[in-house]
Amino acid sequence: MSLFNFARSSNGTSTVEEVKTEKPLTLHGIAPQERIAGTATPEVPEHVFVEASKSKPAKTSVEPPPARSMNDIHTLYQYLEQNLEKRGYEDALINPDTSYMEENVLYINNDLQLLIAKVKMYYTGYLRTIDFHIDSRSRSGMLETVDELVAHKKTVEEEMREVESIGNDAYEGKGLCQNLVLGYRKGFRNGFAAITYNAVLGRKPNT
Repeated sequence: MSLFNFARSSNGTSTVEEVKTEKPLTLHGIAPQERIAGTATPEVPEHVFVEASKSKPAKTSVEPPPARSMNDIHTLYQYLEQNLEKRGYEDALINPDTSYMEENVLYINNDLQLLIAKVKMYYTGYLRTIDFHIDSRSRSGMLETVDELVAHKKTVEEEMREVESIGNDAYEGKGLCQNLVLGYRKGFRNGFAAITYNAVLGRKPNT
């Protein structure tokens, strides 16, 4: 940016001289217009900016909570607390056949047995880890820590016994496990009833 300096020449007339500043003045880091105009701007496709915005999410975005990493008794309870009545109703509308209902009931029981097996495996490994810590801390003379580990082990053993009980009920088709199948069958029968009403009872005879 230039500053004007008024000076008097030798013949007595006033002249205007431009005094160059050592550093051009800028506004928010933007160079003067005449320098910008003289700089060649490369053409960049729009998709470059789109990809960049996707690869760098805003810092204020909230990340989802991490999924549960252990299959303990609480995971099993969450599965047993499901109400499968709506699922049975929707399946009946797709395929109103009792063989289809029994097939889905078998899938529900198999999923439950698989989850019970995972929970049992989790507790087996967890108890093995607790025993290792009890043994190593006992050799180090950490008696208070050992007492806490022993108390915690009793709690884990109680949960494992409850898992064994739920597994036996699932095998015999009773207890909490029966609620899943009962809810599904109820919803499936309600779907049957809805189809019958719409196809027959919902129609008025022609007069």
